[in-house]
Amino acid sequence: MTDFNIEQETDFDWLANFYASQGAINHPCELHGLLIGRLAGGERLNADEWIRLVVEHMGLEQLVQDDKSERALTNLIELYTTNLQQLEEMAMGFSLVLPDDEFVLDQRVEALGMWVRGFLEGLALAAKGQLKTADADIQELLRDLVAISQIDDQAEDSEDAEKEIIEIIEYVRVGVVTVFSEFNGQEDPEAEQSTTLH
Repeated sequence: MTDFNIEQETDFDWLANFYASQGAINHPCELHGLLIGRLAGGERLNADEWIRLVVEHMGLEQLVQDDKSERALTNLIELYTTNLQQLEEMAMGFSLVLPDDEFVLDQRVEALGMWVRGFLEGLALAAKGQLKTADADIQELLRDLVAISQIDDQAEDSEDAEKEIIEIIEYVRVGVVTVFSEFNGQEDPEAEQSTTLH
């Protein structure tokens, strides 16, 4: 979890509150999926590009400037750098930004579907033609992710359903790390340094 502030909000809580405060029209989990998809596809964004992507995803022309917006920009940069570092290090600390179990199951399932849709969109934009030439295991994984993106959010609230959603989230998390490795394994270190977020 990114340590965003002294109130120790989860990454989802912080991002959702930020989206609400800005009047965003889209789901914050989709933004995180979109970011991770683009990183997994080999794309790197500088700070301006990342913030433009956030504003565009929110459906805004620009961020509303208030006493929290400067802190929000800092948090967004931290979100980017922390996630990229975790993926590059194949760190177990990498996790999807999703609502925790304080939320009802339907909301968590809906958020997971949104996250995966964002991931697939970001990956398609960044990896482009590489997806068609990926090996069979990656192709199968991507088909699974497409199916998960269409998951029925009217889930029965039961212990089995809770267990199942936890397993699916872990499957997606591991799958994302696998896809990142597939499309980032041969990256030129010098090129990476020149495009690292500042």
